[in-house]
Amino acid sequence: MSDQTSRPPRSWWKITIAILLVLILLAFIIPGVRASISSWLGLYVAPSTQVPITPAALTQAIAPTPIGSSAKTEVLTAQPQTGTDQAVGAYPAPGQPEITLGMAAEIKQLAIAAGWDIPLPSHLPEGYHFQSAFFDTNNKMLILTYLVTRPLPGSSDPSLTSTESITLLQAQRNDFVPMQIAPNTNVTDIQVNGLPAAFTVGGWDTEFVKDNTSPNGGRMVSSWRNDLPVKNLYWQIGKIYLALVTTDAAMSQQDLVDMASSIGN
Repeated sequence: MSDQTSRPPRSWWKITIAILLVLILLAFIIPGVRASISSWLGLYVAPSTQVPITPAALTQAIAPTPIGSSAKTEVLTAQPQTGTDQAVGAYPAPGQPEITLGMAAEIKQLAIAAGWDIPLPSHLPEGYHFQSAFFDTNNKMLILTYLVTRPLPGSSDPSLTSTESITLLQAQRNDFVPMQIAPNTNVTDIQVNGLPAAFTVGGWDTEFVKDNTSPNGGRMVSSWRNDLPVKNLYWQIGKIYLALVTTDAAMSQQDLVDMASSIGN
């Protein structure tokens, strides 16, 4: 009989598990890898930190003139109604932020242009109110703006105020600025209503870059900057990609999450 050398049991599966654990650890350490992980959740990562952009072509809906008023831009506060006067996609219930006839009409017009029902927030941060609604026909993106006016910090003069804004973006694709992030973006994976979302601080800095070979003498280029004090929250509702963007220092990550959680509910 020949001697048989004993061999240790195969441990390839242990090595595989070890490698996977290392990759997972790196995913939470390296920002670029984190951005790739987040892209699996619906977040689009730009191919570079500097990308050319398509200039926006904004269309603003025109609110109807209220009965008995000659001012084209005046709006009247309305109680929630039924039928065609409601805003498309969502309408505040009792106890939620008021909606105006003008806002309802604007949202209704832009929903037709966009081609989808527009989910609206039923909760706004304290002091904020609806300001305007635009549709970017080039990028097929809806732009809703909410404003707040506060006393100027450190001033005793009540006439001195500062205005901050929150922008709500909606589109059916997110492979363009400002709906996408850059490879070097520091991403925090969070949840909105139990679904994957992403929070970032930073923004796209856009400028005109001269190019003699271009018919227009140059082009618009956006560069991602992590040092900009811009808070961004990205998530998805069905087939619609959404983003909340603000430079308001008083707004926290949780404030944006609370507003986002009320959209479409």
